[in-house]
Amino acid sequence: MRQAATVPDDVLKLSAWLPYRLFLVAAQVARPLEGFYGEAFGLSQAGWRILAVIAERDSANAAEIGRACALDPFAVSRGIGQLVELGFAVRRSGKLDRRTAAVSITRSGRNAFNRIAALGNAIEARLLSHLTEAERATLGSALTRLEAESARIDAGGWRALLDDRGGS
Repeated sequence: MRQAATVPDDVLKLSAWLPYRLFLVAAQVARPLEGFYGEAFGLSQAGWRILAVIAERDSANAAEIGRACALDPFAVSRGIGQLVELGFAVRRSGKLDRRTAAVSITRSGRNAFNRIAALGNAIEARLLSHLTEAERATLGSALTRLEAESARIDAGGWRALLDDRGGS
């Protein structure tokens, strides 16, 4: 009979790993939102994220959109194309560099964004309703610090992480 292997205390346990727990929360609330914008507007996930960016930053270019959405250039191009096809965005040549296109939201894009954002706000309100004001403030501060550190981790890559641990 085989004996179950024991798990050392320092081994990563997925169910307790902070990045995975954050992913689960994000995925679980993204599904109903995605179901809504997909069904109501025919938007892909990338299309929605790009729409949200151009709703906030009019005349953003593809590189700015990609950074803001964490999307690769191909996904950005397809997402912008979808928004243009749906009439939610327009592409114009950049003011300083005609090789870069500026993407702007249209009136119908703004209307779609507002409807999707209302559901997004309801999801956020429901999540936050389970926290006290002090917990909300702590969460906001902690997320700001985690976003900054995760950006540093991303910029340094996995090799830098191993170097920090002594190469193990």
